[in-house]
Amino acid sequence: MLLSNGSAIKQDVIDCFNSAVADEFNTRDGIGSTSFWNFVESDMYMGLRMFYNSEYIDACFEALADNFENV
Repeated sequence: MLLSNGSAIKQDVIDCFNSAVADEFNTRDGIGSTSFWNFVESDMYMGLRMFYNSEYIDACFEALADNFENV
C-alpha cells in the first residue's frame, strides 16, 4: 500500500494497524466510532513512535483508515 506521496507503508505499520482494529478493547464502542478510531490511532503511536516520526504515522493512519472504510 502506498501513501499519497508515493512512498510505501511499511509492513510493521500495517501489522500494528491491523492489530489495533482487531483489538476487542478498541471495538467495544463499535467499529468506526470516534472512540474506536481514537484508540486505533493511539495504539499506532504507542507501538511505532520509537521507530517513525509522527508525520509518517499520521499519514499511514489516514491512508489505512480510509482503506479500511473503503473511502
